[in-house]
Amino acid sequence: MTTKRKFTVGLLLAFVVLAGFAVTEVLRGPRSFIAGFDRGMHANYEKITNGETKSSVVDALGEPRAKTDEFNLPQRHGFEDQFNAAARSSAVEYYQWINGTNWYYCIGFDSSGAMVIKGEGHS
Repeated sequence: MTTKRKFTVGLLLAFVVLAGFAVTEVLRGPRSFIAGFDRGMHANYEKITNGETKSSVVDALGEPRAKTDEFNLPQRHGFEDQFNAAARSSAVEYYQWINGTNWYYCIGFDSSGAMVIKGEGHS
């Protein structure tokens, strides 16, 4: 096999691998590596359970992006069940975090500072 042919085959193989990676990332959407999604942060979010304190939640996820008195995912459409659950909960304050470029976590706390509701989504 000539050097030119080896180079061409190597280049085509690299292109196929890169194209496969790109397709995989596009299919992952806002939870992709390219979008900066942090799987460690997501694992910490998944471990948070009802009754945890604000400080333990902040220790797990870092400082929140926003603090509000309403459930605040960036989009209601498609996440109506989470907004309805939050409206029925005893939460009086909500913290929001962003993971990557377009994945959000919202956690609600009751008047005693205990976690009572959480939700995640994108816009």
